Amino acid sequence: MKKTWIVLLSVFALALGVVSPVMAAATYDLNVHNDTEGTVKITLTGPKNYSFDVEPGKLLKTVEEGTYKYTYTACGGEKVSGELTVNSSLQWLVIPPCSAPLEYAKFTVSSRIPSQITVKLTGPASYDLAISPLENNRFLSLAVGTYAFSYEACGGTYGGEVRILKNGTGNLIIYPCEVVDVKLAQLNSDPDQFGSSNLRIGSHYSFPIRITLIGPTSYSVVASLGMNRFNVFPGTYDYYYSAYGVARSGTVTVGESGAWVTISPLRP
Repeated sequence: MKKTWIVLLSVFALALGVVSPVMAAATYDLNVHNDTEGTVKITLTGPKNYSFDVEPGKLLKTVEEGTYKYTYTACGGEKVSGELTVNSSLQWLVIPPCSAPLEYAKFTVSSRIPSQITVKLTGPASYDLAISPLENNRFLSLAVGTYAFSYEACGGTYGGEVRILKNGTGNLIIYPCEVVDVKLAQLNSDPDQFGSSNLRIGSHYSFPIRITLIGPTSYSVVASLGMNRFNVFPGTYDYYYSAYGVARSGTVTVGESGAWVTISPLRP
């Protein structure tokens, strides 16, 4: 009788094993793409915890299905965290490339006006430069790049673009109010002689291009396809514009007979 009970219990246990098997958790490949130039350690916390290193490039990491919180440190100590759900082998975790470190150089603002002003620079970094009157204001370490600048002087607001160069020769000139006043008076009194359509810009672009001119004073003009005519003060100007994601620049001197500039996607 005892032997019979043992056999019955064994059969019952076997039946339970068949009816209620232990299901293994589904697993999928997590696509990890490390776009930095260094090894990054990733920690996943969820249905199961994982910690693994990823070399630059792509790694397939097999993990259990579920939602995970992830953390990693990259780019010189930047801590990043987030959440992702793995329910197929199409889930990606992308570690973006590190930003290029800024370079710094000298920059000079030459003031020709008798009052102190503040020049605001906005670009790779932001600066409010306190400019002393009637002297060359030298700044020893500003981030290299192209900036929009603005300042208030001579009863108005002036602005444009300026470049801080790697070789430290970047310079912005604040022209005296008398220069601006005289040239404005000239334009108003005799526009044909001093500024009537004296700068011609021929554009080969099929869409409007905004051009910044920096010289005796600053202008921001829009050139459409074809010939464009603008009234500007005589003098030498640096000009800047962007098209198709490429920044372009040049220099033009506007004399008594005017000047001509051609902008084209075919030009370097």
